[in-house]
Amino acid sequence: MKRIVFIAAFIAATGAMTDTSAQVTIMRSIRNNGDKTGMPPPRQCARTYKCVVSLVSYNASSTLLTVKFPSNSQGGTVEVFRDGTKVAGITTKGGTTFSCRLREYGAGNYAVIVSNGKTVVETKNYTVR
Repeated sequence: MKRIVFIAAFIAATGAMTDTSAQVTIMRSIRNNGDKTGMPPPRQCARTYKCVVSLVSYNASSTLLTVKFPSNSQGGTVEVFRDGTKVAGITTKGGTTFSCRLREYGAGNYAVIVSNGKTVVETKNYTVR
C-alpha cells in the first residue's frame, strides 16, 4: 500500500515533466501486478447456469399432478397441502417422478411446494371441485 501511495505521489509531483503515455504505462504496470502492490487482481466474470430442479405439470381434467426431478438435479422435496393440511409429500433424489391424483384427497384448494434443501424452488396453487 505504501508503494502505491509513493508511486502516486511521484507521478503527481513529476506529472508536468513527464509524457502522458509514460504515466499510462506506469499505471498499467501497477494494475497488472496487483499481487505485488497489494491491489486485488482484476475481477473475472463467472457465468452461472440455472439448472432445472423440477418440472411440475398438472392435468385439470384428471387432476393428476406430476413433479419430475431430472437425473442431473440434486432432487428435493414435494409437499401437497389441501386447505392448509398436508395430504402428500416426498423427499427424493434426482431422476425420480412423484405423481398423485388430487381428486382422491377431496375437493378444495391445493398448494404444491417444491423445495431444494431449505430453498423453495416453486409453488403452485390448484382448485379441485
